[in-house]
Parts: sequence; C-alpha cells; structure tokens
Amino acid sequence: MNDSSDLKNSKIGIIGCGHLGQAITESLIHHGFSKHNIFISYRGNPATYKHLEKLGLASCISENEQIFIEADLIFITVRPQDVIHLSDIPLSKNIRLISCVAGLSIKMLKRVFNRTIFRMMISGPDTIVSNKGVAALYPYDRFVGNLINQMSMTLFKLSNENDLNMFTAGVCLPAALLLEDNEKNIQNALNELQIDFAWFSKLYTWSKGVLPVLATEREKNDYIAKMVTEGGVTEAIINSLKDGELFLSALRRGMNRSQEISEEIGHLINLSM
Repeated sequence: MNDSSDLKNSKIGIIGCGHLGQAITESLIHHGFSKHNIFISYRGNPATYKHLEKLGLASCISENEQIFIEADLIFITVRPQDVIHLSDIPLSKNIRLISCVAGLSIKMLKRVFNRTIFRMMISGPDTIVSNKGVAALYPYDRFVGNLINQMSMTLFKLSNENDLNMFTAGVCLPAALLLEDNEKNIQNALNELQIDFAWFSKLYTWSKGVLPVLATEREKNDYIAKMVTEGGVTEAIINSLKDGELFLSALRRGMNRSQEISEEIGHLINLSM
C-alpha cells in the first residue's frame, strides 16, 4: 500500500469518534472514500451514534480489536488518558498509526503501541468539514501526506517534533485575533516567530482566511468561549492577551502550555504502565 493511487481503496479506521473523529469521517466520505472501507469505534455515546446513523455510517461501527487488524491506516482521536487502554490490542504488521492526541510524544506513543507512529496536529472540526483545515504531520510520510491532501487540508511538514507545540498554539490564532487588533504587535510576533518557525506566516494567513465575521462583542466572546478548553492552549493565549501581554508573549505562553500538557500527560501514562 505505497502507491497514492491506492488511497481510495484503503481501509481506514477512526478510534474515538468525538467531534474530531466525526469531522475526519465526514471529510473522508465527502472526498469519495467508500463507507465500506471505514471502521469507527467510540465509547457508546448515544449522540455520537445518532450522528453516525444520520450520515449512514452506523454499519461502520466496529470494535477496536477488529479495526487494529483490518485497517490499513488508523486515526487515533481518543482522549490522552484513554490511549493506555489500547496498549494490549494486537496490531496488524503493516498498519499506519496516526495519533491526533495532543500532548503525547512519539517516544511515549511507541511505549504504548510498540511500533512506529505518526503524530498529526489538526485544526478544529469546523474547518475540516468546510475544506479549510490545516494539519501538521511528523514525521512526514508520503502516503499519509497524500491522504491529508486528498481531504482538502493544507499540510505542514515539520522537521522537529517540538514544532508541534507552536503549531498547536498557531491553530488557536482565529480566537486570539479577535482580541488582538494591533497590527504592529501582530507583525512583530510574526517576524520573531518566523526565525525559528519558517512556516508560521503561512499558518497566520490560514487563520485570517477562517476568521469569522462577528458584528458584536457578544458574538466575539461567544466564539472565543467555544474555542476555549479549561487548562488548554487557547485558554493560556486568551488569558495572556486579557492580561495585557504582547501578542508574541501570548503565543509563546500557548506554546509553553502545550509543552506542559505533554509533560503532564506523559507523567500520567508512566504511572499507568
């Protein structure tokens, strides 16, 4: 399964079908992948089942054990603390695993799955289903890259795993830009960040393209509230801006929070193994 022409015939699994898993599934179907080649597992949430049924995908629901044996490629979109529960499931030899789990390093993922794995950080589900998504992949794999492009997502090839922390902060830009309107501060941040992250200006351009048009402060606040997770990266950036810090400082705080989350989750996984 090395030729990109095999993409549409690939068997693709999605482990964990929350908002992100559902968006990936919808995108695959929208871009011509057969539902007969899609396998989905989830925790039994009735709302998730109803949504999958609405999409005509109820027949795709499978057990994790079946997915790990039959799929050619698997997106793992579960919560970080749930990854450990997948460690004892047998895997087929040639399967490609793509972790969309924030905070878990490749080193930690290899301990869980005992095999090579790719990490993919991705923008919000709404951007994926509207064909405006961006994704960062590390390390790069041609087949996985072709799949991401087939789903109409803009692919960022990162040369360093640590860059994923800044990319995670970068996909929070649409919310941050609703608070920061000082163009000089924004440009100063871009000039500084591009020294270490040459791709960041491209991510900024993307964020401007998906920025919603909101007429009132209430609409802005409601949008930001939807984007914020307690203790998460977006919250760190937004709180920094509200504290009056510069745009560059806010983005670096988001990057640092991403690294902190990685260390916190890694510690929990270590305790569980």
